[in-house]
Amino acid sequence: MERALATLSTHEFEELVEHTIDKRLEVWLTQLTDALTGLQDEGNAELRSEFAASLRRSLEQAHSGESVALKTFREQLGR
Repeated sequence: MERALATLSTHEFEELVEHTIDKRLEVWLTQLTDALTGLQDEGNAELRSEFAASLRRSLEQAHSGESVALKTFREQLGR
């Protein structure tokens, strides 16, 4: 069931964000595990291009200070 963001409580919004982050990390971990397992089997296998690009963006954001700690994010939500 879809709901407008404005109708969500802070708790519901936080759960939605946590779920989204958890799912994205799960996808990354699965892709990374598949890539590493494949590297052992295939020798010179490469990461999927979209996964590699996503990792590069994440690293660039972390190095440039564009990331926010989960504690800070929660404080900004008012929790």
